Amino acid sequence: MNGPGRRTISDRQPKYLSIYGDLRQRIMSGHWSPGHPLPPQRELAGEFGVSIMTVRQALQLLTGDGLIDTRHGSGTFVAAHYAYDLGNLRSFASDLAAQGAQITTQLLGEGIIEPPAHVAVRLGDPGDVLRLRRLRLVSGRPLIVQTSYLPVRHVGQIDPGDLINPGFYTVLAQHGLTVVRADETISMTTLCPADARDLDRPGASHALLSRRTSFTADDVPVIDDYALLAGDAVVITVNRSSGQLDVRYELTVRHGENRGSPS
Repeated sequence: MNGPGRRTISDRQPKYLSIYGDLRQRIMSGHWSPGHPLPPQRELAGEFGVSIMTVRQALQLLTGDGLIDTRHGSGTFVAAHYAYDLGNLRSFASDLAAQGAQITTQLLGEGIIEPPAHVAVRLGDPGDVLRLRRLRLVSGRPLIVQTSYLPVRHVGQIDPGDLINPGFYTVLAQHGLTVVRADETISMTTLCPADARDLDRPGASHALLSRRTSFTADDVPVIDDYALLAGDAVVITVNRSSGQLDVRYELTVRHGENRGSPS
């Protein structure tokens, strides 16, 4: 028999799954907002009438979902999420910054090169291209590494340093290259050693790869962009209705892993 204030959990599935479902619902419904501390494990164990080990199993699932993070010596907290709307024509950084994310960008490399074959095809035989490799950090945590290719004949007058900060499309528009549409595909991949190092993840970790080619009103391709998003920080959500399909992915910021902004 349950004691006062104790929650009833289903006998039809393992107890830790019932607890996981209950806690997940509280987070997703907004009952606990981002940054809100979860009750101590001992308190949760008493609430559900289970052992602390059972509670820890449920918390491990929530951690795997990117919904909570643990700060050493402080406790467990609801993770902050920033949504990237696939239907919104903005750069990654601009979309996240508009939601209040603390974006910093580190330039990993730049140079004029002959484009790889797959880039040349997507940009329509562009000649030499400017290659930019940038690392996006949210609250100091590396989450996205982007490699962008821009035809030199279109961006020869643009200072590459101006393309580091949020507002990539804005800078291009100021130089007469207004982006009006983009073709984007997203696929699952694994991180190569260089990408894993830049994202501070183990080698061969899972990631999402966004390939996006952006076009002007004259249908001229001006950017071929490859963005790798760390798999442990991405949740894809789909909202369906009879007349609408809304697809987006959310970037999870684990507060306990902040590493400070780059200089």
